Amino acid sequence: MASLTLIVPVADVALFTQFAALRRDKLREGRHPADAPRQQWLSMLTAMTPAPPPSTTPRRKRNALGAPITRAQTLFVSMLKHIIDLGWPAGLPLGSEQELMKVHGVSRAALRGAIRLLEHHSIVKIQRGGSVIVAQPDLSATMQAVGVYLEYAGIAPRDILATRRTLELAALDLVIERLDHEGEQRLRELVQAEVQLDGRAGADELLRFHFLLAELCGDPALRLFTGIVLQLADAHSTFHRRSRPDRDRVVARIKEYHREIARAIIARDSNRARGQIAEYIAGIRTWLE
Repeated sequence: MASLTLIVPVADVALFTQFAALRRDKLREGRHPADAPRQQWLSMLTAMTPAPPPSTTPRRKRNALGAPITRAQTLFVSMLKHIIDLGWPAGLPLGSEQELMKVHGVSRAALRGAIRLLEHHSIVKIQRGGSVIVAQPDLSATMQAVGVYLEYAGIAPRDILATRRTLELAALDLVIERLDHEGEQRLRELVQAEVQLDGRAGADELLRFHFLLAELCGDPALRLFTGIVLQLADAHSTFHRRSRPDRDRVVARIKEYHREIARAIIARDSNRARGQIAEYIAGIRTWLE
Protein backbone atom coordinates (compact mmCIF):
# COMPACT_ATOMS: atom_id res chain seq x y z
CA MET A 1 0.00 0.00 0.00
CA ALA A 2 1.42 3.41 -0.96
CA SER A 3 0.46 6.90 0.16
CA LEU A 4 -0.43 9.40 -2.57
CA THR A 5 -1.42 13.03 -2.29
CA LEU A 6 -3.69 14.45 -5.01
CA ILE A 7 -4.64 18.06 -5.54
CA VAL A 8 -8.07 18.21 -7.13
CA PRO A 9 -10.70 20.90 -7.58
CA VAL A 10 -13.14 21.15 -4.66
CA ALA A 11 -16.03 20.30 -6.97
CA ASP A 12 -14.39 16.94 -7.81
CA VAL A 13 -13.62 15.79 -4.22
CA ALA A 14 -16.92 13.93 -3.86
CA LEU A 15 -16.35 12.19 -7.19
CA PHE A 16 -12.87 10.98 -6.20
CA THR A 17 -14.12 9.88 -2.76
CA GLN A 18 -16.89 7.84 -4.37
CA PHE A 19 -14.50 6.26 -6.83
CA ALA A 20 -11.95 5.38 -4.11
CA ALA A 21 -14.65 3.76 -1.94
CA LEU A 22 -15.78 1.66 -4.89
CA ARG A 23 -12.20 0.53 -5.49
CA ARG A 24 -11.76 -0.45 -1.81
CA ASP A 25 -14.91 -2.57 -1.94
CA LYS A 26 -13.54 -4.41 -4.99
CA LEU A 27 -10.26 -5.09 -3.20
CA ARG A 28 -12.05 -6.49 -0.11
CA GLU A 29 -13.86 -8.90 -2.41
CA GLY A 30 -10.46 -10.19 -3.53
CA ARG A 31 -10.50 -8.72 -7.02
CA HIS A 32 -7.31 -7.31 -8.52
CA PRO A 33 -7.42 -3.61 -9.44
CA ALA A 34 -6.71 -4.56 -13.05
CA ASP A 35 -10.09 -6.27 -13.11
CA ALA A 36 -11.93 -3.00 -12.55
CA PRO A 37 -14.13 -2.21 -15.49
CA ARG A 38 -12.59 0.25 -17.93
CA GLN A 39 -15.93 2.01 -18.09
CA GLN A 40 -15.40 3.31 -14.50
CA TRP A 41 -12.38 5.28 -15.64
CA LEU A 42 -14.15 6.56 -18.71
CA SER A 43 -17.15 7.61 -16.67
CA MET A 44 -14.95 9.49 -14.20
CA LEU A 45 -13.04 11.28 -16.95
CA THR A 46 -16.25 12.16 -18.72
CA ALA A 47 -17.72 13.57 -15.53
CA MET A 48 -14.60 15.69 -14.98
CA THR A 49 -14.52 17.06 -18.54
CA PRO A 50 -16.21 20.45 -18.67
CA ALA A 51 -19.05 20.58 -21.14
CA PRO A 52 -18.64 23.12 -23.98
CA PRO A 53 -20.84 26.18 -23.62
CA PRO A 54 -24.05 25.89 -25.62
CA SER A 55 -23.91 27.68 -28.95
CA THR A 56 -26.71 30.05 -29.74
CA THR A 57 -25.95 29.87 -33.48
CA PRO A 58 -25.79 26.43 -35.16
CA ARG A 59 -22.60 25.88 -37.15
CA ARG A 60 -23.14 25.56 -40.89
CA LYS A 61 -21.24 22.98 -42.87
CA ARG A 62 -18.74 24.38 -45.30
CA ASN A 63 -17.07 23.01 -48.43
CA ALA A 64 -13.33 22.77 -49.10
CA LEU A 65 -13.25 26.41 -50.19
CA GLY A 66 -14.93 27.59 -47.01
CA ALA A 67 -18.29 28.43 -48.59
CA PRO A 68 -21.40 27.42 -46.62
CA ILE A 69 -23.18 24.28 -47.83
CA THR A 70 -26.94 24.64 -48.28
CA ARG A 71 -29.54 21.94 -47.65
CA ALA A 72 -30.07 21.72 -51.41
CA GLN A 73 -26.35 21.07 -51.99
CA THR A 74 -26.29 18.39 -49.30
CA LEU A 75 -29.30 16.70 -50.91
CA PHE A 76 -27.66 17.03 -54.34
CA VAL A 77 -24.61 15.07 -53.11
CA SER A 78 -26.83 12.46 -51.43
CA MET A 79 -28.93 11.90 -54.56
CA LEU A 80 -25.83 11.77 -56.77
CA LYS A 81 -24.28 9.13 -54.51
CA HIS A 82 -27.51 7.13 -54.66
CA ILE A 83 -27.46 7.22 -58.47
CA ILE A 84 -23.80 6.14 -58.53
CA ASP A 85 -24.51 3.29 -56.09
CA LEU A 86 -27.31 2.13 -58.39
CA GLY A 87 -24.81 1.89 -61.26
CA TRP A 88 -26.07 5.05 -62.99
CA PRO A 89 -29.12 3.42 -64.67
CA ALA A 90 -29.99 6.05 -67.30
CA GLY A 91 -33.77 6.28 -67.76
CA LEU A 92 -34.66 4.93 -64.31
CA PRO A 93 -37.46 6.95 -62.61
CA LEU A 94 -36.47 8.18 -59.15
CA GLY A 95 -39.97 9.35 -58.24
CA SER A 96 -42.18 12.40 -58.31
CA GLU A 97 -41.49 15.60 -56.41
CA GLN A 98 -43.89 14.60 -53.64
CA GLU A 99 -42.36 11.13 -53.35
CA LEU A 100 -38.81 12.46 -53.21
CA MET A 101 -39.75 15.03 -50.55
CA LYS A 102 -41.12 12.22 -48.40
CA VAL A 103 -38.16 9.88 -49.02
CA HIS A 104 -35.53 12.49 -48.18
CA GLY A 105 -37.54 14.35 -45.57
CA VAL A 106 -36.89 17.76 -47.08
CA SER A 107 -38.88 20.82 -48.03
CA ARG A 108 -40.06 21.53 -51.55
CA ALA A 109 -37.55 24.40 -51.84
CA ALA A 110 -34.59 22.20 -50.86
CA LEU A 111 -35.65 19.43 -53.23
CA ARG A 112 -36.13 21.79 -56.16
CA GLY A 113 -32.72 23.36 -55.47
CA ALA A 114 -31.09 19.92 -55.52
CA ILE A 115 -32.90 18.93 -58.71
CA ARG A 116 -31.78 22.15 -60.42
CA LEU A 117 -28.17 21.23 -59.58
CA LEU A 118 -28.68 17.67 -60.81
CA GLU A 119 -30.23 18.92 -64.06
CA HIS A 120 -27.42 21.43 -64.56
CA HIS A 121 -24.91 18.57 -64.50
CA SER A 122 -27.11 16.34 -66.72
CA ILE A 123 -27.50 13.85 -63.87
CA VAL A 124 -31.31 13.82 -63.99
CA LYS A 125 -34.06 15.24 -66.16
CA ILE A 126 -37.73 15.95 -65.53
CA GLN A 127 -40.11 13.79 -67.52
CA ARG A 128 -43.53 14.99 -68.62
CA GLY A 129 -45.77 14.56 -65.62
CA GLY A 130 -43.09 15.65 -63.15
CA SER A 131 -41.22 12.39 -62.62
CA VAL A 132 -37.46 12.74 -62.04
CA ILE A 133 -35.45 10.22 -64.08
CA VAL A 134 -31.75 9.41 -64.27
CA ALA A 135 -30.05 11.07 -67.24
CA GLN A 136 -26.71 10.58 -68.97
CA PRO A 137 -24.13 13.40 -68.64
CA ASP A 138 -23.07 15.04 -71.91
CA LEU A 139 -19.31 14.59 -72.39
CA SER A 140 -18.97 17.47 -74.85
CA ALA A 141 -20.88 19.84 -72.55
CA THR A 142 -18.63 18.89 -69.63
CA MET A 143 -15.51 19.46 -71.72
CA GLN A 144 -16.79 22.83 -72.85
CA ALA A 145 -17.65 23.91 -69.30
CA VAL A 146 -14.17 23.04 -68.00
CA GLY A 147 -12.57 24.70 -71.02
CA VAL A 148 -14.50 27.90 -70.33
CA TYR A 149 -13.25 27.89 -66.73
CA LEU A 150 -9.63 27.36 -67.83
CA GLU A 151 -9.94 30.27 -70.27
CA TYR A 152 -11.29 32.38 -67.42
CA ALA A 153 -8.34 31.27 -65.27
CA GLY A 154 -5.97 32.54 -67.97
CA ILE A 155 -4.46 29.30 -69.25
CA ALA A 156 -1.48 30.03 -71.50
CA PRO A 157 -0.32 28.18 -74.65
CA ARG A 158 2.71 26.80 -72.78
CA ASP A 159 0.35 25.34 -70.16
CA ILE A 160 -1.82 23.80 -72.86
CA LEU A 161 1.15 22.19 -74.57
CA ALA A 162 2.73 20.89 -71.35
CA THR A 163 -0.56 19.40 -70.17
CA ARG A 164 -1.34 17.96 -73.58
CA ARG A 165 2.05 16.27 -73.76
CA THR A 166 1.63 14.71 -70.32
CA LEU A 167 -1.90 13.48 -70.99
CA GLU A 168 -1.31 12.17 -74.50
CA LEU A 169 1.79 10.24 -73.46
CA ALA A 170 -0.11 8.71 -70.53
CA ALA A 171 -3.00 7.77 -72.84
CA LEU A 172 -0.59 6.35 -75.40
CA ASP A 173 0.95 3.97 -72.87
CA LEU A 174 -2.51 2.63 -72.02
CA VAL A 175 -3.48 2.30 -75.68
CA ILE A 176 -0.45 0.12 -76.35
CA GLU A 177 -1.15 -1.94 -73.24
CA ARG A 178 -4.86 -2.48 -73.98
CA LEU A 179 -5.09 -2.38 -77.78
CA ASP A 180 -7.12 -5.19 -79.31
CA HIS A 181 -7.87 -6.22 -82.90
CA GLU A 182 -10.82 -3.84 -83.14
CA GLY A 183 -8.67 -0.94 -81.96
CA GLU A 184 -5.99 -1.76 -84.51
CA GLN A 185 -8.61 -1.76 -87.25
CA ARG A 186 -10.00 1.61 -86.16
CA LEU A 187 -6.53 3.15 -86.25
CA ARG A 188 -5.85 1.80 -89.74
CA GLU A 189 -9.21 3.02 -91.04
CA LEU A 190 -8.75 6.51 -89.62
CA VAL A 191 -5.24 6.88 -91.03
CA GLN A 192 -6.56 5.73 -94.42
CA ALA A 193 -9.44 8.23 -94.26
CA GLU A 194 -6.97 11.07 -93.60
CA VAL A 195 -5.21 10.51 -96.92
CA GLN A 196 -7.62 12.87 -98.69
CA LEU A 197 -7.21 15.75 -96.19
CA ASP A 198 -5.53 19.01 -97.20
CA GLY A 199 -5.35 22.57 -95.92
CA ARG A 200 -9.12 22.93 -96.05
CA ALA A 201 -9.55 20.36 -93.27
CA GLY A 202 -11.40 21.42 -90.14
CA ALA A 203 -10.25 21.00 -86.57
CA ASP A 204 -12.59 18.04 -86.04
CA GLU A 205 -10.90 16.17 -88.88
CA LEU A 206 -7.35 17.00 -87.80
CA LEU A 207 -7.94 16.13 -84.13
CA ARG A 208 -9.97 12.96 -84.73
CA PHE A 209 -6.84 10.80 -84.48
CA HIS A 210 -5.99 12.17 -81.02
CA PHE A 211 -9.57 11.84 -79.78
CA LEU A 212 -9.48 8.20 -80.92
CA LEU A 213 -6.30 7.55 -78.91
CA ALA A 214 -7.96 9.09 -75.85
CA GLU A 215 -10.95 6.78 -76.35
CA LEU A 216 -8.86 3.65 -76.97
CA CYS A 217 -6.84 4.16 -73.76
CA GLY A 218 -9.92 3.04 -71.81
CA ASP A 219 -9.46 5.57 -68.99
CA PRO A 220 -12.51 7.87 -68.69
CA ALA A 221 -10.54 10.56 -66.84
CA LEU A 222 -7.76 10.65 -69.43
CA ARG A 223 -10.33 10.74 -72.20
CA LEU A 224 -12.11 13.70 -70.62
CA PHE A 225 -9.04 15.77 -69.78
CA THR A 226 -7.29 15.02 -73.06
CA GLY A 227 -10.40 16.13 -74.93
CA ILE A 228 -10.49 19.39 -72.97
CA VAL A 229 -6.85 20.16 -73.76
CA LEU A 230 -7.32 19.27 -77.44
CA GLN A 231 -10.20 21.74 -77.68
CA LEU A 232 -8.14 24.43 -75.96
CA ALA A 233 -5.23 23.81 -78.32
CA ASP A 234 -7.54 24.28 -81.29
CA ALA A 235 -9.06 27.45 -79.78
CA HIS A 236 -5.58 29.00 -79.44
CA SER A 237 -4.32 27.79 -82.83
CA THR A 238 -3.50 30.19 -85.66
CA PHE A 239 -3.76 27.39 -88.22
CA HIS A 240 -6.89 28.67 -89.95
CA ARG A 241 -5.45 32.16 -90.30
CA ARG A 242 -2.41 30.94 -92.24
CA SER A 243 -2.11 30.89 -96.01
CA ARG A 244 -3.38 27.92 -97.97
CA PRO A 245 0.13 26.72 -98.94
CA ASP A 246 1.12 26.83 -95.25
CA ARG A 247 -1.95 24.86 -94.24
CA ASP A 248 -1.39 22.28 -96.99
CA ARG A 249 2.19 21.77 -95.80
CA VAL A 250 1.14 21.42 -92.15
CA VAL A 251 -1.66 18.96 -92.90
CA ALA A 252 0.71 16.81 -94.96
CA ARG A 253 3.08 16.71 -91.97
CA ILE A 254 0.24 15.93 -89.55
CA LYS A 255 -0.89 12.99 -91.69
CA GLU A 256 2.68 11.67 -91.74
CA TYR A 257 2.93 11.84 -87.95
CA HIS A 258 -0.43 10.14 -87.49
CA ARG A 259 0.58 7.34 -89.85
CA GLU A 260 3.88 6.74 -88.05
CA ILE A 261 2.30 6.90 -84.60
CA ALA A 262 -0.38 4.39 -85.63
CA ARG A 263 2.26 2.02 -87.02
CA ALA A 264 4.29 2.22 -83.83
CA ILE A 265 1.22 1.59 -81.68
CA ILE A 266 0.12 -1.43 -83.68
CA ALA A 267 3.69 -2.77 -83.49
CA ARG A 268 3.60 -2.15 -79.69
CA ASP A 269 6.74 -0.01 -80.10
CA SER A 270 6.25 2.30 -77.14
CA ASN A 271 9.51 4.24 -77.48
CA ARG A 272 8.94 5.08 -81.14
CA ALA A 273 5.29 6.03 -80.56
CA ARG A 274 6.16 8.26 -77.59
CA GLY A 275 8.94 9.93 -79.55
CA GLN A 276 6.58 10.70 -82.44
CA ILE A 277 3.92 12.13 -80.12
CA ALA A 278 6.48 14.32 -78.34
CA GLU A 279 7.82 15.64 -81.67
CA TYR A 280 4.33 16.31 -82.95
CA ILE A 281 3.32 18.36 -79.89
CA ALA A 282 6.61 20.29 -79.89
CA GLY A 283 6.04 21.13 -83.56
CA ILE A 284 2.68 22.86 -82.99
CA ARG A 285 4.16 25.34 -80.48
CA THR A 286 4.65 27.95 -83.19
CA TRP A 287 1.00 27.62 -84.21
CA LEU A 288 -0.40 28.63 -80.83
CA GLU A 289 -0.96 32.22 -79.81
